[in-house]
Amino acid sequence: MKEFSLVVPLFILSVVEAVILGMGVFLPFAYIKEFWLFKSEFSIFSLVLTLIESKNFLLGFSILIFGILIPLFRLVTNNFPIIFLKKINLHRLAMLDLFLASFLVFSAQSSYFFEVTLLKGFYFLLIAALISYVNFWLRTYTKSETS
Repeated sequence: MKEFSLVVPLFILSVVEAVILGMGVFLPFAYIKEFWLFKSEFSIFSLVLTLIESKNFLLGFSILIFGILIPLFRLVTNNFPIIFLKKINLHRLAMLDLFLASFLVFSAQSSYFFEVTLLKGFYFLLIAALISYVNFWLRTYTKSETS
């Protein structure tokens, strides 16, 4: 009975996470002053497009896979049983774009060539990551209580 009472709130939490993740992907992520590759303001989505268009396929596809696709697949597997994807443990791979952003900010602070200001998209991605961990913890806790 306890597991059934948490199914709807966990699904709603997943929907909220998906909306916030989408906002984080499409809203402006950072403002970069004097950087050679990007426009002055970019989102994760525009970053992926810019990197692929400039033939930086490895970095572009890495951000696409780890920053967009894996979080989306993880959201789907949280709510719909896809056995193949459940075995991969996607939760540990999601949100590597936040790591890349922190690396970018660190580089900017130690460089004289460019300056980075984080915008709304970064904070929405951070909130999505926190909701993701809460969602994961609640699902794990629910499973251990029913076992």
